[in-house]
Amino acid sequence: MLHIDRLVLHGIDPKDAEALVSALQAELQRQLGTNGEADALAALRGIVGRSRIKAPPLRVARGAPPETLGRALAGPILRGVKS
Repeated sequence: MLHIDRLVLHGIDPKDAEALVSALQAELQRQLGTNGEADALAALRGIVGRSRIKAPPLRVARGAPPETLGRALAGPILRGVKS
């Protein structure tokens, strides 16, 4: 199971935060799971010792549900972990 200790969300309505985080966690778990166990562990090692992983700004259609944004954030976060 993947746990996000702290997530800073700028410009997100607080009422949407829980749904966004749930969608983000689910998509990160899915993407890590499709890479196989070894790749998933290698990706997670990139997090150790890091105080911050910064994802690039995303453009999402105005009014998009928070679940859409959560899924959209997963790829850039994983790329940030691997870099």
